[in-house]
Amino acid sequence: MARILLTGFEPFGDNLENVSEKILNMIDSTITVCDPWHNSRKSNITYPGIEVTIEKQLLTVDKPGSVLVSDRISNGEKWDAIVHMGLCESCDSIKFETTAKNLLDMRIPDNLGRQISNQQLGNTDLHCNKFVKDAISYPSISGLNLSNDAGTFLCNETYFRTLESLNKTEQYGSIKTCFIHIPSEQKISLQYSISTLKKIIARFFYKPVLEVVGALLIRNEKIMLARRNSVSKLSGNWEFPGGKVEDGESHFLAIQREMMEEFNCEVIPIRFVSSNYHEYTDLAINLHIVEIKLEIDELETNRKLWTSHDKIGWFDNLTGINIAPADYDLALSILETINAK
Repeated sequence: MARILLTGFEPFGDNLENVSEKILNMIDSTITVCDPWHNSRKSNITYPGIEVTIEKQLLTVDKPGSVLVSDRISNGEKWDAIVHMGLCESCDSIKFETTAKNLLDMRIPDNLGRQISNQQLGNTDLHCNKFVKDAISYPSISGLNLSNDAGTFLCNETYFRTLESLNKTEQYGSIKTCFIHIPSEQKISLQYSISTLKKIIARFFYKPVLEVVGALLIRNEKIMLARRNSVSKLSGNWEFPGGKVEDGESHFLAIQREMMEEFNCEVIPIRFVSSNYHEYTDLAINLHIVEIKLEIDELETNRKLWTSHDKIGWFDNLTGINIAPADYDLALSILETINAK
């Protein structure tokens, strides 16, 4: 069984009610979530539903409320995830906040009369971890928008203090944490907001499946692979160059964009080749290979502009090279096809 801490706020300012408090009261204390990526996995890979226990915490709109969760973390309390909710008076859709600003700038007093202007909360902005952002980003959840502006009032202060405490206690990567801004129920029904909240919670408890595109370039019966640089994940591994497909993007457009971002070169997609599904420890990927054309001289000339790789190579076999696990079967199959001609 998984455990999450779900928080909402009491009313503040001229508001007689707060939608986050209403949701806190309405949502069941135990819910069952299912794999959001079930349709993207291999047919023989299934994960059962997970029962999630929700601990509810109403926060006061003042300094003690903003640090309550932070203090609980510092005192050793743990959950599998923390989901903060708050009212967004100006929003027309639900916002998933990726960033807590290093700023407290209150246009109105909090509920204890505190009103601070232009004060830093720490050293720098803080962000939800990459797993959380990836899990929410793809595929997109209908009616949910990603935002990097949590405001400068109590919502932002609370989010900042929670992320700050997770960093200090070295739990930033283990306790999945986010902040969700929710419009009033005059704009979006409570039932819709609760349904979206449950979809977000489900994303925290399963390996996300990312759609990834890789470029195939063949020359003299050899394939080109690129080596991940020292600051990249899977550093030192050889792979088909490419990257994540953005939501709603075709494989052809994705490989053109990724090759421009990673190598600063234009490519011409020729054809789709093949796909492979692979599960890593923290995520799974569907890797789609697209054969391309490009000017090799342009690729080499732009070496200083490469962002994720430090070397390219041409291979007619995979002996003795450290190739990314998701790429290995595809590279082997493509080379076997080339050699069979």
